[in-house]
Amino acid sequence: ATTLKNKKVLNILNEKFYYLTLNASEQRTIIFNKSVFKYNPSGYNLGINELAIALGTVNNQLTYPTLCILNYKNEIVFQHSGFLNSEKLMQLLKNL
Repeated sequence: ATTLKNKKVLNILNEKFYYLTLNASEQRTIIFNKSVFKYNPSGYNLGINELAIALGTVNNQLTYPTLCILNYKNEIVFQHSGFLNSEKLMQLLKNL
């Protein structure tokens, strides 16, 4: 869980990518790629944002965390469910 605190990883993310994190339970409506993504409540203080579903579903299953890399057209070019250590993430980012 410290991969995204690694200075080398953060440097490459900030220099070569547009990096952001998304809280799956974000309650605000998000407009992304000309689409509107809303929060879907599923119980008291529980729910998920539709954007988290769109970006975080891998093999028809939503998992946390999910690393999702988009190309310049905002198309998903890479997804990985679960954690990646700093070394593996650096290798992946350098190959993109």
